[in-house]
Amino acid sequence: MLENEEKQMNFSENISYKLTCAITSQLDYDEEKKEIIAYAIETVLLGILGMVIIVLLGYALNVLVPTLLTACFGTFLRRLSGGAHLKKPLNCLVFGAIAYSFIGIIVGKLKGCDLSKMNLTMVLLIALLIVFFLAPVDSEAKPIHSKSLKLKLKVSSVIFVMVSILIVGFSANEVLSLSVTFGVLSQSITLLPIFNN
Repeated sequence: MLENEEKQMNFSENISYKLTCAITSQLDYDEEKKEIIAYAIETVLLGILGMVIIVLLGYALNVLVPTLLTACFGTFLRRLSGGAHLKKPLNCLVFGAIAYSFIGIIVGKLKGCDLSKMNLTMVLLIALLIVFFLAPVDSEAKPIHSKSLKLKLKVSSVIFVMVSILIVGFSANEVLSLSVTFGVLSQSITLLPIFNN
């Protein structure tokens, strides 16, 4: 039965499942601990592949710095908070790379428009409320069964957005402030129920 389940998994789940089995083969871990390890491994694998795609696209569009900054904050929050998913992880990665590059272009256009720190902070407070009430959002394809993992992900998501607010509040770098704000906002929007039916 495990072999049939393994064949039905996507590529990243298959690798994380095999690595989890290898790591825990000598350990007496229950299924909840194995699920946490598998989740962490898959998160790292998808993060690396996604970042490579984002770097290539951001460089090609000549918006590498704002795209990378936006992607770093949005992607890190996504790993904690979950959100809307496309059916295949690769499609998700490509869509994410295009979206973050587009946001990088927007950040470049908004640079010099003198958006106040108060405006950016208000946007991040909206993102904080969304994250507080909705995170983590899982999917049918990748459900989170562990209640303790859900709680850890929610708390981590909220803390991450609060740290982002502090960064924007204290940063003198306009590109950094705009990138952080739009990266966190774009990810928090994917938590809304309209995108998760």
